[in-house]
Amino acid sequence: MTNKPDSYAGFNDYNPLLDSEGLKYDTDLQQAVLKTSHGRRAPPTSQKGGFLSKMKNAFTRQKHPDVPASTTNTTGRLGTASKAALQQQQSTLVNAPLGSTARRPTTAQKRPTTAIQGAGFMAGVGAFGSHVATAGPNQFEKKEESNEDKARKMEKRIIDLVDESCLAYERNDNKLALEKAEEAMQTDKSLGRYREEQNMNESDLNLTGCVILHCANMYTKCGMNTEALNQYNVILKNKLIPVHNRIRLNIGNIFLHSKQYVKALKMYRMTLDQISDQNADLKFKIRENIAATHIITGQYAEAIQAYESIAQERPNYRSCFNLFLCYYTLGQRDKARTAFSELLKIPFVKSEDEPVISIDKENKQTSLLSEAIRDDRLRQYERKRRRFAEHIIITAAKLIGNSAEGDFVGGYEWCIEQVRASPYLELASGLEIQKAIAYLRDDNFSKAIATLKEFEKAEARLAGAASTNLSFLYFLEKDLNNAHKYADLALRSDKFNPSSLINKGNCCFAQNDYDKARYYYEEALNIDAGSVEALHNLILTLIKSNQYQRVKDYLHKYMTIQPANSQVFCLMGQVLQQTNDIDHAKSWYLQALSTHRTDGYLHRHIGELLDHQGDKADALQYYFDAYRHNPSDMETLQWLASYYIEAQFPDKAVEFCAQAALVKPGEIKWHLMVASCYRRVGDYTAALEKYKWIHQHFPDDTDCIQFLIKIATDLSLPDRELYENELKKVNKRKEIQQQRKTSAEKSRNLIHGRKVTSTERDVSLNARLPVTDERRKRTPIDLDNTEGVFSPPEHVSVRPYVDQFPKHMVSERPKTAISKKDANTIEFDDNDDAAELLPD
Repeated sequence: MTNKPDSYAGFNDYNPLLDSEGLKYDTDLQQAVLKTSHGRRAPPTSQKGGFLSKMKNAFTRQKHPDVPASTTNTTGRLGTASKAALQQQQSTLVNAPLGSTARRPTTAQKRPTTAIQGAGFMAGVGAFGSHVATAGPNQFEKKEESNEDKARKMEKRIIDLVDESCLAYERNDNKLALEKAEEAMQTDKSLGRYREEQNMNESDLNLTGCVILHCANMYTKCGMNTEALNQYNVILKNKLIPVHNRIRLNIGNIFLHSKQYVKALKMYRMTLDQISDQNADLKFKIRENIAATHIITGQYAEAIQAYESIAQERPNYRSCFNLFLCYYTLGQRDKARTAFSELLKIPFVKSEDEPVISIDKENKQTSLLSEAIRDDRLRQYERKRRRFAEHIIITAAKLIGNSAEGDFVGGYEWCIEQVRASPYLELASGLEIQKAIAYLRDDNFSKAIATLKEFEKAEARLAGAASTNLSFLYFLEKDLNNAHKYADLALRSDKFNPSSLINKGNCCFAQNDYDKARYYYEEALNIDAGSVEALHNLILTLIKSNQYQRVKDYLHKYMTIQPANSQVFCLMGQVLQQTNDIDHAKSWYLQALSTHRTDGYLHRHIGELLDHQGDKADALQYYFDAYRHNPSDMETLQWLASYYIEAQFPDKAVEFCAQAALVKPGEIKWHLMVASCYRRVGDYTAALEKYKWIHQHFPDDTDCIQFLIKIATDLSLPDRELYENELKKVNKRKEIQQQRKTSAEKSRNLIHGRKVTSTERDVSLNARLPVTDERRKRTPIDLDNTEGVFSPPEHVSVRPYVDQFPKHMVSERPKTAISKKDANTIEFDDNDDAAELLPD
């Protein structure tokens, strides 16, 4: 088999004879050219020629002037070809199409035609029988842009700006969308002026109306109602869009948002009159807007008329529910129930009612189709509509049940019966749970528990919900065993229920099992990362476990979920206070205080931190603010009283001690402090009156009697002997009471077969006897006894406060003698337990 000749062989070979660079310097060639017929021709008029033509012009020799010059721009060829042949070849070159091989130089082997078209150059016959390329007309020459072209470019720019504005609005970038819309409107105005200047046709009104309408809509989205109204009025005045009457609907919406309800109703009615009956859907929506406006203005009768006509012609969930709310507001219970029944009659197509596609495992196309339509947009919209309908029905049932006058059970029962007879049968169980919650609001826990227990054998979803509620109820009643039980049942029904996990964690937390509680809270957070209850309880659990670093991390997450919750700031301050980071703790408390400026407890916490740092002046200011906002806080009153006592300002301490005595009138300590402050100030009259009041209300208090004796002695009052006798009587009663208690303990020990030794008896007596003056040690500041601070040491010392006697001992007359007892008998005290005398 012979090899085929290569069609492209030889084209890349270079022939030295074709080198045209040095021809103009070759004298022999020049002389030979001058002797030929080409050299004897006249020079061409055009300077556009080949290289040989330029060389001929350089010689400017013409041997035969009678020979006519060539009228073409092509140069002649060398050789002795006839004139007819030359003309035939030239005509062939002129008539040949662009990109053909007729104009290509003749070679030893013809070159095949390629797909590349000619560049627009003309070819002439040159030296050595070759074709010399000459420049043809320039097809890339830039044409002058016309006015119409400029106008069309501006129109395209306007459309592009509107598209960019729409895309920016879809990305929720309202600022950029408004900027693009305004730029499009400015460009449209520039286009109109340009057409007027160039005396062109008017611009397209539809384009102008579209741009202005879009800009007005962007003004409305950005809340610029005045600018939007101006643009809408321009459209209405010039009738820039075909359906300009619908613009009144947008204007009515703006008036409605601006709370100009009369103007909104006017615009809605004008739009309703001008829209044809062919747009029935739009007319129904406008009627719904009119009815909603009546509800906002409180015109429920007009709203009822509008909604009744809508419900008769085209019932829907929103309109029927609004009609129900109007009846409920006006107190028309029977009509409200009728509206609820009409609401249940609205048809709803379930997903289960649709034809089920038979899935064949071998048919992959059917399997892919079923997977594609399982969660497509249509199914998502259907589920959303279903949830909306269920929410409306359950809300209406709650209103009917709770509005029943004294018989909410009957209201719920009626709703449950109606729901069971409707296509929404599965909502009846949910209403049963709502009835149990109504029992809880009525503080009827037993019936609520009984109602919820009926769901234990129901389907898994309802059983889980009922068990979750039961666990929470038992936890509130501090019945941790049942709370654990039902929390476990709820977890068996649905182990991914965050509420059940939180209930289980709460039970473990109440039993001080913080490890298990932390586990359940973390599991609840893994299922629902936004569960605030689980996060808050987990933080408290970690605080109990002293894991402060993890607490800080979770508090930062808590702050991200609820940035305005001041409780998070207080928790952070508490944790930092536990880690001795007082400065940062104070900053967090101040941040919480900026939200709740009237919270006395926050002022007190900040005062405690400043007092811990030794800044008494600032601490006093915060404690005083705490007292101003919460004057019944005992810790604040105690700190302020102690501060002024240490500062030797008893006149200022009187106010806080008196306030503490009002908060806790049963504690004699604060009354004694008030009297002591009066004594320190020098107001003995007020002090004497206060001590008398204390002795009248607390007659068995020896401290008060001793102060009365001291004041009577200082003022030389005749009541001194009376108070001394009172003191002796009180001491005698206390000794008798102590002896009776000792005798009772001795009798009890003998019953149990144990003899009390004298040493133990002495120790018991010494432990129970009141502290004597020699044994009492003074402290620098003791709110129970402030006499050491206010009074110098005197011969009459005040014993500290002791607990007052029981009420039955106040009026009882003390016994004056003890009857003789037989040696073999046992005397029992009144406090003896008779049950201990029974035989074993």
